[in-house]
Amino acid sequence: MNDIMKEDSELKTSKLSVMPIENKKSKSKTTEILIIIVVIILLIIFVSAIVYIIFKNKSRKFQPIELHHAQNNNNNNNKINIPQPIYECDIGSNEKCLTCDKKECASCNLGYKLNQGKCISNYTLKAVYKTESRNQIISLINDDYIFYINELIIDDLKIEKPSSKYYFQEEEEHTVLISFNKEQLVSMKMMFNNILELISITFTSEFSELNIINMKGIFSNCKNLKNVEFESPMPSSIIDFSFMFDNCKSLSQINLNNFITKNTLDISYMFSGCSSLNSIEINSLDTNNVIEMTGLFYECTSLTSIDLSKLNTKKVRNMLYMFAGCTSIENININSFDTSNLIDMSFMFKDCIKLTSVDLSQLNTQNVSNINGLFKGCYNLTEVNLNNFDVQKIKNANKIFDGCDKLEQNLIQKYTKIEDNKENKEKDRKSKTDKEIKEKIEKTQNIEQKENIKKTENFSKNENIEKTERIEKTENIIKIKKIEKTENTSKNEKIETTENINKKENIEKTERIEKTENIFKK
Repeated sequence: MNDIMKEDSELKTSKLSVMPIENKKSKSKTTEILIIIVVIILLIIFVSAIVYIIFKNKSRKFQPIELHHAQNNNNNNNKINIPQPIYECDIGSNEKCLTCDKKECASCNLGYKLNQGKCISNYTLKAVYKTESRNQIISLINDDYIFYINELIIDDLKIEKPSSKYYFQEEEEHTVLISFNKEQLVSMKMMFNNILELISITFTSEFSELNIINMKGIFSNCKNLKNVEFESPMPSSIIDFSFMFDNCKSLSQINLNNFITKNTLDISYMFSGCSSLNSIEINSLDTNNVIEMTGLFYECTSLTSIDLSKLNTKKVRNMLYMFAGCTSIENININSFDTSNLIDMSFMFKDCIKLTSVDLSQLNTQNVSNINGLFKGCYNLTEVNLNNFDVQKIKNANKIFDGCDKLEQNLIQKYTKIEDNKENKEKDRKSKTDKEIKEKIEKTQNIEQKENIKKTENFSKNENIEKTERIEKTENIIKIKKIEKTENTSKNEKIETTENINKKENIEKTERIEKTENIFKK
């Protein structure tokens, strides 16, 4: 027993001596794990910081410059005076560097770019942008036109590689000079579309030298654009001005004196959505060749009156929505319009809520086919003169006076009769067409029935022929088989008779032989 007690005591002491060592080991392991975790976290922070620095440097390289010092304090609204190029060709020669092939043309001033010893002529625009917050990235121009830019100067800083977007640190106005290659720039379509930071633009005096064809939507949705200035007349080559100032909500005035539109075909929606435009002198436009005037003043909500007395409309085909949404306009006189080629007048005066009287008695409407909703929503309209209004070719005349509650009912009824007549004519036409369609259907059905009958008859004939042929074939086969059978039976009978004869002969022979043998025996 004593021995056992000793062994137990030794085991207990051994266990007690071992336990603290295991606790120490576990503590050391936990501390090591914590140290490893801390080191990993520090490494992750370090790596992320390096990646951030690299990415920031790359982004700075992508955005060519960071503009944070505006140096054009009082010169934003001044005209640009582009210096003449430096000529370093032959002494006394009047030739320009543009045509000089010698290497002496070593430098050019603003407006010209040195290219293989030649000063290539540029055209420069002056644009002013306003950042609304600090650290803002804005677009200066549509991406499609970056390839045509030769020089870009932002706040007196020359940019070596032009880009469409730039990062601005300060909240202020920035003046940008954009120089294009004159020879390459043919269209300005949607050039500044949807650039909300653009507040002013100046077309310099050399604009007339360009061969621009299209200016469609050039300032479309530039909601903060307040000033557009043309220092010289436009090129006469421009065909399309549609949507030019569409939704320019901050434009209060537009000077059209330098607009050359003698070759222009489309001015639809040119001023649509210019809600701050309170007056416009449009008689200066040459519209001899214009075909489209759709939505020309659509939703110009601040316009109170328009002088259209000298506007040439002899080739215009569409005037739908021309004054629609002009909620402040009180008087429109279009009796001077030549509408001999006009086709569509639908919704022309829609929602002109301050309009009280309209005189259309002098209009030539011999080719007009659509007057849907012509005065729809003009609920203050009390007088409309439609004498001599030709309705012979009108096809669509729905809801002409919809919402015109103050207008005389006789007039409304007169033109609702047009609608009724048109509806009745359409019903008659539809009934006639329905009858014709039914007759055609009946004819086709009869023809089909006859054809089906013929087909069935032919089919039955063919079937009968086939049947007879089959019967004949079967009969022939049966006959052949019978003949073969008879032949076979005759052959068999012959064979049997021959065999029987042979048998008889053999029997007789044997009998004879036996007789002879018996005779010899005896």
